[in-house]
Amino acid sequence: MPAKAAPLPERASRPAKAAQAAPGTRPQGARAVREALIRAATELFARRGPGAVSVREIALHAGVNHGLVHRHFGSKDALLSAVLTRLTEQLAVQARVAGGGRLRPVSPQAFRATRRQGAYWRILAHALLEGTDPGDVQQGFPMMSRFVEVVGRRKAAGQIDPALDERALVASAVALALGWLMFEPFLLAATGLKNEAPRRRYRNLTLVWRRFEQMMAPPR
Repeated sequence: MPAKAAPLPERASRPAKAAQAAPGTRPQGARAVREALIRAATELFARRGPGAVSVREIALHAGVNHGLVHRHFGSKDALLSAVLTRLTEQLAVQARVAGGGRLRPVSPQAFRATRRQGAYWRILAHALLEGTDPGDVQQGFPMMSRFVEVVGRRKAAGQIDPALDERALVASAVALALGWLMFEPFLLAATGLKNEAPRRRYRNLTLVWRRFEQMMAPPR
């Protein structure tokens, strides 16, 4: 009888994927840990919503121990507040830069800056759908307050109809921008704008924005 073939050696099992970042890549120091947690929370909250993300998942994504979330922020809600505060600050800077140093609530530049900061609006939309009151998790609304201030100054200077409330104007302008931001695919398909060349499409939208500004002027 032919000799039996020697059994093949067992394949070495692959090492399990590390649950946390390698030690050399973990953030070191309080400031680095806070930044890593804010970045990780921003990414996960925008992707799945604050309610669907646990503290352990955030810490794992940041490469730190989950106890550090409570040490540096106290709670997940406080971390969410820090995330929203950071994003609103970035949004205000981007809008001001896009507007050439001026913060204008009704302008194509403000809309483009708003669009680039998609993480903030996705997190906010998730939080609202989860029943969260924005006032409970956001320390303030500096950009909106600034918009109201700018429109109020323009109204005092006679550039805007004095019968119009600056808060209602800002709320309407932002609602228009957010509607495009959240529902652009639907709006393009439902109105037929999807069939137009993008350059022509956005030129027409810019004209609408400008007409919106003209409608705010005092009646002659």
